[in-house]
Parts: sequence; C-alpha cells; structure tokens
Amino acid sequence: MRLQKRPYRDGELKVFLKAALVVLIIILLATGCFHKKSTDATKTGVDAPQEQPVGDSQAHQQNPPNPEPPKEPFADAVIRGIKDDGLGLPVSVCQDKDGNTYVLDLYSTDGLVKVFDYQGKYRMKVAPLQAAESQPVDVAVNAEGNVYLADLGLRTVFKYSGEEQIEKIQPQEDFYPRSVAVDSEGNLLVLSFDRVYKFSPSGRVFSFGESGEKEGQFGAAGSEFYNGPSGICVDKDDNIYVADTLNNRIQKFSSEGKFLKAYPLQDMESPQDVAVGADGSLFVLNSSGSLVLLGSDGRISKTIELSTPSMNGWAVGGIADGRENTILIALPGQHMVRVMSGDKQVYAIKGDMSGGFIYPHNIAMGSGRLVIIAGDSYSSDDLNNRVLMFDEKGTFLSEIIPGYSGGKYFGPRDAAFVKDNLYLLDLDIISVFDRKGNFITSFGGRGDKPGDFGVYDNYGQEQGPAGIAANAAGGILVSDTYNDRIQKLSVSGRYEGGFEVSAPGPAISDSDGNIYVLLPEQAKVVKFSGEGKKLLEFGGPGTGDGEFFLESGEGEMQGPDGIAVDEKSGRIFVSDTAAHRIEIFDSRGNFIKSIGGFGTKENGLYYPRDLALDKDGFLWVADSGNHRVVRLDAR
Repeated sequence: MRLQKRPYRDGELKVFLKAALVVLIIILLATGCFHKKSTDATKTGVDAPQEQPVGDSQAHQQNPPNPEPPKEPFADAVIRGIKDDGLGLPVSVCQDKDGNTYVLDLYSTDGLVKVFDYQGKYRMKVAPLQAAESQPVDVAVNAEGNVYLADLGLRTVFKYSGEEQIEKIQPQEDFYPRSVAVDSEGNLLVLSFDRVYKFSPSGRVFSFGESGEKEGQFGAAGSEFYNGPSGICVDKDDNIYVADTLNNRIQKFSSEGKFLKAYPLQDMESPQDVAVGADGSLFVLNSSGSLVLLGSDGRISKTIELSTPSMNGWAVGGIADGRENTILIALPGQHMVRVMSGDKQVYAIKGDMSGGFIYPHNIAMGSGRLVIIAGDSYSSDDLNNRVLMFDEKGTFLSEIIPGYSGGKYFGPRDAAFVKDNLYLLDLDIISVFDRKGNFITSFGGRGDKPGDFGVYDNYGQEQGPAGIAANAAGGILVSDTYNDRIQKLSVSGRYEGGFEVSAPGPAISDSDGNIYVLLPEQAKVVKFSGEGKKLLEFGGPGTGDGEFFLESGEGEMQGPDGIAVDEKSGRIFVSDTAAHRIEIFDSRGNFIKSIGGFGTKENGLYYPRDLALDKDGFLWVADSGNHRVVRLDAR
C-alpha cells in the first residue's frame, strides 16, 4: 500500500500517472489471513510464469539516500493524524484463536498491524513500515501469536514475535506475496501472481499453478504493477480457495494443490477476496463493494451491499473468517472493521477520528496556535483536505471550515499568521480567519494580473501557488508558481510589488525583509533582498551533504519542500523531502549537518515537508508520509 509519497512541483504528468498506478494497485488489495513458518528456500517443481510484474526497485534508476536515523528518539512531541485506537486505511484483517483481531492499517506506519481484543478494544501495534518502497498487503497470525506481514513492494513476508521482527521470507527473486492463509497444520499458503506457495513448519516448500483461463490456472497479466488473483483462504479440511480475479471466479483446490471445483461468477463484479464459513459456504467480496454469499454448491444465496464509500478508487479491503462462525470485513472507506454473523453486524472496530488527518504538508505557527494543513490531491478520503487547529502543546482545538463553497475547500495549500489572523491559501483564494478559526473574509482569484494567482489544470487536478508567508512589512508573500513570480500583498489583498522567479516553491521572509525561496525543480535555495536582488544561492540536485534529492531527475517528488530560518543562530533548515531528512546550513549556505533518515518511529522521518520554528526555537515538521507532525529539539 502503499501508500502510501509526496511533493514537489505539482504540474507533472508523471505525478498523475504514478498516482493512477497506485490506485490500480490498491484496487487489487483485497486480503485474507495467513500464518507462516518461514524459510529461505528455492521453489521446487515450479514453472515460471511467462511474464512477471515489475517491482518499484526495478522501475527506478536511482534511489534516494537512506541514512540510518539516530539511535535515540529526537522528536519530543508528536501529533498523530490517526490515533492508535482508530483506523485510517484498514485493508486486511484476521483473528486469532482467542478472538483478538489484527488489522493492517496502511496509515499507521509506526505499527502497521493494530491488535484489538475480542471486545474491539485497542491493545497494541506491531510491524512498522520497512522502507519507502514497501507495499504492505496482507496480515496473518499463527497459533503462537506470531504476526506475518506480506509486503508486495519488498517481495517479502515479515514475521514478528511481539514487536520484534524475527524472520524474513523471500524464497526467490520473482516472489510476489499478495495474499496469505494458514491451514490447520500450520502450513503457510502464499498467493504469488499465478502460483500458490505452501510453506510447512519444517521448511518444506511446495507450489502449484500457472497463468491461463483453464481449470487450475490463474488469470495473471504481466505489468508494472500486480495484476492477478487477489485473495486466498482455507476451510476446516484445509482445502484451498483462491479469488481468481481476472477470470471472475473462485477456485477450490485440495491441500496438495489438486483442482477440485470452480465457482464461476459471470454476473458479478470481479472477486477481490474470499472466506469460507464453518458450513462450507463462501463469502466473496467483489470490486463494487458487495458481500456475496454462496452456498457450498456455489449458488448465490444473498448479496449484501456494504454501503461503503469508495476511497482512492476502491470500496473494500479484505475479508476473513473469525471465531463462532463470524466474518470480519475491512472497510477502508469507513475507517472500520465490521464483524458479522450472516448478514447481521455483531460489532465494529472504529475509533474517534475527530482531529484526524492524513499526509500533512504544511503547518503554520503563531498566536499560541499550530495549524496543520493536510491531504493528498489524488485521494477521495474523507480525512483529505483538512485544516485543523491545535494549541502549542498539540491539543486539538477545532477544524477550520471555509466560509464559501458550501463549507468545502478547493485545495488548501498553505497558511500563515499575520497580525493575529490566519491567512489560508486555498488554490487561488486567500481566506482570512481570526485566531479561533472564525471566517472573516477572502480575496484573490486566478489570472496573471497583479494580485491574481496562476492555476494549472493537471488532468483535472487544479494546482495553484506553492505557498504563503508573512513578510517583514506586516503583509503577506505568495509564491505564485505558475506565474513565475513572488508577489507581495497587503493584509487586505492589495498588490504591493514582487519580482520574477522561475517556478518558485515555498518562500519565507526574515525580519530584515530578505526572502528565501525554494526552487524545487532545481533543488536549490535562493535568498533575495526584499526588492528581488539575488543575495545567496546554495544546494543542487544530488544525494550528498548539502544537496537535495530529485527522484529520477523529474517527477513526483521535486526536491526541497520546506524551509525555516533561525535568526538567532542564522541557521537555515531545509527539508530534503525525497531523502527523508532535514539539512541544516549556516547563514552563508554552508552545510552543517542533516537529521532524520527514513523511519517511522520518533527517530525517523518519511517524506518530511513543511517546517516551522516556534518562539522557543523548537522545529516543527510536517512528517507527511508518517501522517503526523513532530517537534524536534534542534536548538
């Protein structure tokens, strides 16, 4: 899942195409449960598929630096977008023999698997995201309580005992763990493209299957992303069931891989996952978000509309059988897991989502307040496009609602406090709120005249200025990206000057009126006088000290995306977003050190974006990929 990769210069075609591929990957993420005793072994008796999907590691020519995060935690405060007892993006679920429920939540990067007791009360989380290239897709638990996490991006199944990773399962190079299940003997079953692997507790590996449309074959298409069967489960007799997605059917095999029966589903949307009841009945999740019940003879007995909104192009996650003849369904569009008996809901796991957010990209500090602007322009999540106000201690105060457009934002980008009011940049409109978040007025509009803002239509996704900031004169600065300029405006929106800059990113001003502008596409920082004279330039594309990483030169992540200046020390903080680090420079642009590195705990970062310094000198970071905002003691 990925999920889960953020910006940027926004107007690139590659951004759109890449986001579309992510959506297609997620459409196929319908997951089951598995238990697995892993082994590093080669497959036996296996014919390689004719064409295999290409993983991310092969698709990119260049990878960002991935420095190890410091051993000791450096974040002394964390505001989480998804609370531990809530669910952000649940895509897979399973249950152990004691009735504990294990949920794969893609937004919970510091512990992807959340564990709830038999009453739905949160207990713990395990299995942090392993790397930026990870695509976690399935979870399972064995009789001993060990957790297994299938990672399609890393082509590995990870095994955890409590919070400790104890094993990695990666039997061969073309292993694509998509869905998993465990039988009564403790054998692990892994669905990998057009094959099913069976790993015994003793280390024996057996596999069966191939591409095709005949009985016993699986629909699988070679592609840049996984495009094949998407769900697997077992019954009480250890028979194996596969959701053969592209062939629009469920197939049943013996425990040794012998084909037994096909359940054609011609009149349904394609099956995404499957579970088997104690009486042999089948529960099938299809791509339209319906739960279809089939008798053991394969006849459809009932179809249940789950009434779930589509999120990022998909409506359902995974399904699994639970204790006492129950079925568990992960519903990402509702941020919940439903536990059902037949067509009746027994209980649901769903936490408090007030103050929740995803992908924070900009923050503003002032007047004793912290404002977080969060969201992903390609997401349909109801947590998207949120502007939230917190106090200086990180306590949620309120959500800021626009005073126009029916209470919905067009695309909130950045904010700044000026004279105790909050100025919020929403595409081509600047809205003004008081310190409590009450709407006062708005101004702006699209165009290329003074005071207007350039807007770019990127295949239906409109993108505008990159940022807004307070200036030394008591007005505001706007990085008018698509008009290639920096504009100075009064607090009422009156044009007061500006200067040309090619494709400016975020900008800030110091107390002397100097303006620091990020040039994301050039991977540089430029310091201008208030009149637009260039005073200093540093940075450049690369992965070394003082350089900023550009993914494949151009694309989704475009160099530095956040900047803050400590005027007492003269230090300049810049987020090297795609390298998951923050670089620190002196007042002359000389590199001092970097902090961070990929990580999901308090000692790491995952696509850090905007930066802000508070009055005590603490550095606040929009840690976008980790769906949180952290405070660092960088004094």
